[in-house]
Amino acid sequence: MASSTTIRLHIGNAIPPAGAANSVEIIRLWRQIGTSFSDRPFEAQSGLQDGARAYRVHFDSSRLLQAMEAAIEQNGSFSNHRSAHIDDPGNRIDAELSITITGEAGLPGELESYQVATVFLQQLLLATSLIHPGAFQMLNARFLGEGAHRFEAQQYDARILHGALGMAMANGWPGLETPGLETVWHWLDHTGVARAATAISDVDRVLFTLLKVAEQRHEYSARTILLIVYQLEVLLDCRETRNLEQLRNRARLVLGPIPEPADCFTELHEVRDSLFLANQPVHRPPLICHNTATALREQIGQHNSAVEAGTAVVLALLQDLIAHDALAYTFTEQMARR
Repeated sequence: MASSTTIRLHIGNAIPPAGAANSVEIIRLWRQIGTSFSDRPFEAQSGLQDGARAYRVHFDSSRLLQAMEAAIEQNGSFSNHRSAHIDDPGNRIDAELSITITGEAGLPGELESYQVATVFLQQLLLATSLIHPGAFQMLNARFLGEGAHRFEAQQYDARILHGALGMAMANGWPGLETPGLETVWHWLDHTGVARAATAISDVDRVLFTLLKVAEQRHEYSARTILLIVYQLEVLLDCRETRNLEQLRNRARLVLGPIPEPADCFTELHEVRDSLFLANQPVHRPPLICHNTATALREQIGQHNSAVEAGTAVVLALLQDLIAHDALAYTFTEQMARR
């Protein structure tokens, strides 16, 4: 007989940055999530060293949705609400989620339950990032309940993804679409990203790396550049040559002509190469507070525009694969004599 267990997660900083229009779109997405995951089959890695098993997941995000709706009602947008919270903690930015996991082979063990809940949250982060970048934030997060002290919740910042969306809109390239939740979730299931601990296929390597990008906080350093260049070289099959022009040309083939303000490829390559030559400055990890992002924005060695623009290109390429129900690109070089 199938049995279930519930994992509760408190997120101390759950309201992502967003202007008025994007706040409304994010709420619309979370309403869809609330109705789509009441009883969902989910095949996931069952333990740190174990294979995948079949589960059913009930995901309750109603408290997060209520917090988001209250933020707009009180202050007009998520970003305004986050600013209001600085002076008045009564403008709350925390929320709670719960994930009920039903094991088809019996009651899931404690470690198994937290493992599956974590993988589900990772896949949900990927899905929301591909639909509306920056729609899901898990900062100052902790598990609740008996035994929860034995497990550490992961932390994901919406800032880079939110910045990628803003950069794409400001530059007019790449064009980021809004694919449907069911389409994206089906594609992620097809990749098998939830079923393995180690990514073998190229697309899973990129998706796992996208999770690592979401873990980055305010320091848009050369380390973050490495993650983004890695994703681009894997997606566009430029790993052997590491050729800047080939990378740019293949991105152009998929996503169309690149406006000059959106061409981040030179800076990405220069920073990556400088890192290997030990020429990049290294900053002390900063105190995280309400003005950290502003204070660091102009700091030497910060690569805000390149990180955000490069992430936008990665997201656009993944969206293109989803739109064509594909998992990889194949490029054939041509030669002609005249």
